[in-house]
Amino acid sequence: MSEERFEILNEKDEALVGVIETDHPRKRQPVVIFLNGFLDTMDSTRKKQLSALLRKDGLVTVRFDYTYGFGQGTGNVAMFTLTSQVKDAERVIDYAMRRGYVDPDQAVLIGHCYGGMAAILLAAFDSRVKAVVTLSAPYHFQDTKLTRMDEHELSRVRLKRYFHIYSDNLKEEVRVDYTFFEDGMKKDMARATRNLRQPILILHGDEDESIPLSNAREIYERVVGKKELVVIPGMGHHLTDKDIKLIYPPVRTFLKRHLKL
Repeated sequence: MSEERFEILNEKDEALVGVIETDHPRKRQPVVIFLNGFLDTMDSTRKKQLSALLRKDGLVTVRFDYTYGFGQGTGNVAMFTLTSQVKDAERVIDYAMRRGYVDPDQAVLIGHCYGGMAAILLAAFDSRVKAVVTLSAPYHFQDTKLTRMDEHELSRVRLKRYFHIYSDNLKEEVRVDYTFFEDGMKKDMARATRNLRQPILILHGDEDESIPLSNAREIYERVVGKKELVVIPGMGHHLTDKDIKLIYPPVRTFLKRHLKL
């Protein structure tokens, strides 16, 4: 396996950090770019498992930590937004397309949670993306465990301009700026799903307590192009070994249908 680690700076000289891997460095192949959920990192066990399966099937894989995300990015986590996710993903696509073993006409985004939302928002207006796979993605920004607040709670956060969330990765509470809400509530998912022309595979567990299954159904209903919805029995929001075994067959079938493998 060939592995290349990279850093990409934004306009403030803050870096996202990633790794691009291939089992066939002398051959042009489709590329899959993972977009993390808010609390996730590129080094999560499940992401590595999915990456290994995809490479075995002849794809290049890219995992990265957002500039303002958890993991190795050098920016302040408190400034994480959907907009920064999308901008980082654009930079990673730019980088991956310049690798000699990447087929620039076959880029796929696989996004989990808010990463899935960001994948749709980006792909709807970026023709370089040829297919999208979402895992437990929200349609409604405020219909998630992280953002589901009544007006009183939201008013308190709005007044303080920040809130705290506990990170299992860091084993501590992390401060998040209110701009996360301001930015997310402005995102027009209705327009994005309407504009999406690439085929999309929507995966969601029927026991997801963080992102209700109704979000997946709404994404499916609103996308006008080629679309598939697969509901995984017993799957929650945080993926397990069993979940990977359940989700990979439909992912594999979907990619074989829409890419040249």
